[in-house]
Amino acid sequence: MATKYWVGAKAIIYNTKLHKLLAVKRGYDDTSAGVWENPGGKKEVGEDIIDALKREVLEETGVEVNEYKYLYSTGINEERNPFFIEGYFVPTEKEDIELSFEHIEYRWLTVEEYLEIIDAGIRRDFKRAHVADIIKEYE
Repeated sequence: MATKYWVGAKAIIYNTKLHKLLAVKRGYDDTSAGVWENPGGKKEVGEDIIDALKREVLEETGVEVNEYKYLYSTGINEERNPFFIEGYFVPTEKEDIELSFEHIEYRWLTVEEYLEIIDAGIRRDFKRAHVADIIKEYE
């Protein structure tokens, strides 16, 4: 039997006023409980990946995605939950985040703070996509 993967989009959100990155913390009723991550999630059947990015970010943070830049593609072949994700850089001026039920906390962080607490896989993708260089364009 073929393995089924879910496909999704995640956003590295950068606040252009605060000059900080957004991290959101998964709720405790989740398999990734307590993990700091980027907002985003699964693409619905027939949905365009950019539409999924916009929908998921709005649902999870209240941030409207008006501008985005493709950063990376990555896949994880977890036995019970294999997935493929596209990562995007999303600048915003919105400071007040409206968390969905999926997350229990958010923080605006400097690059250094972000890299200290974010999930190791995200940290790897962040560095590989040279996000720190992209941020310099907004400073």
